[in-house]
Amino acid sequence: MRLSFRIFRAFGIDVRVHVTFAFIVAYFAYIWGVVQEPGGVLGALYGVLLVILLFALVAIHELTHSRVAQHYGVAVRSITLLPIGGVAAMEEIPEEPRKELAISAAGPLSNVVIGVVMLGLSPLVIDWGGQSLSTFFGELLLGRSLTGAYAYILVVNWLLALFNLLPAFPLDGGRVFRAILALRMDRARATHIAVVVGQVLAVAMAVYGFFGGGLILILVAIFIFFGAQGEGLQGEVQRVLRQLKVKHVVNPHVHVVRRGQTLGEVAARLFHTYQADFPVVTWRGDLEGILTRDRLIAALGRFGPDHPVAEAMRTDFPRVGLEDDVTEVLNKMRAGNLKAVPVVDQGTLVGMLSLDDLSEVYSLLSAGGRELLRRVAPVEPSLRRARRKTETDDGDAEFGSPLDFGDS
Repeated sequence: MRLSFRIFRAFGIDVRVHVTFAFIVAYFAYIWGVVQEPGGVLGALYGVLLVILLFALVAIHELTHSRVAQHYGVAVRSITLLPIGGVAAMEEIPEEPRKELAISAAGPLSNVVIGVVMLGLSPLVIDWGGQSLSTFFGELLLGRSLTGAYAYILVVNWLLALFNLLPAFPLDGGRVFRAILALRMDRARATHIAVVVGQVLAVAMAVYGFFGGGLILILVAIFIFFGAQGEGLQGEVQRVLRQLKVKHVVNPHVHVVRRGQTLGEVAARLFHTYQADFPVVTWRGDLEGILTRDRLIAALGRFGPDHPVAEAMRTDFPRVGLEDDVTEVLNKMRAGNLKAVPVVDQGTLVGMLSLDDLSEVYSLLSAGGRELLRRVAPVEPSLRRARRKTETDDGDAEFGSPLDFGDS
């Protein structure tokens, strides 16, 4: 995720913090340093401590999800801490209901375990015998002390577990609910029911927030409503593209670049093509990198147009084959934060597959049905040998020459 910085690495997963995290740190510092008495510098530092402890819980929550996902073979690239919580960049959760149930329930379960342990240890910190509910919530939670911090994290941890178990996408509870339904019905119907339930719950939360629940509740309701909508759309895309192979949708007419070319040459070409990401290939046609539009613009602004492609290209990207399933490739693109991936056969580039290509295919298949595929001639592996290599008189590669997969 852009504008995020790695703070540590665990189980092969980068845990990152987004720059917007500074806002919630500043907010807590303001509340405890200015609004809540006695305030002052110590109050501000106390607020910062609370937010750090709070997001330690979020990091544990997301790491637990990720470890269970890794157990089932799901690649997890990173976890990013945001003001609204944590986001794990992982490939699509397996569609098998039991696996999805285990992965989705793992996060809230970690909070339950933490909550039980903290409750068991709480008599060492909190004098429960002298605490009424009004005293607990009115004084202890708002007091600036070790006991207050312990009580605050204890309460927030249980709220985090309960909130995430609400049966609404994109919360963990929505996925748990869908997985339970999918044990008794097909996944598409289970997704539809879970989306509807989540959106009804979101509307109810918004109405309650409007009539006195507060602005925060309304914002959460909006987040849940559109999150459920997005999950429903994603499920529909997966359904339409299911069992589709890359060879049916790959675009063989792409422009390539060489590592020795400059960013200025590539940028000039962008004025005359819709292609945004460029494969970097050797003289033999072997793939060695990809220059994405984002990297091109960033490097162009930082180093100028004479900077070589080799120092700006990306080398950590999935290699996609013609026989790969489109849905699996789409999951890899999302996990890798890529808008396009090169398609190779035995290490040699045969084309590109982009999100725009998949969007077009989805629209066509949604309108015309899968029988349209009978009219589509798939790109075959043998055609790679017929690609065209174009060179100028001085031996430099001619930038922008599309790969030709016709017979020769």
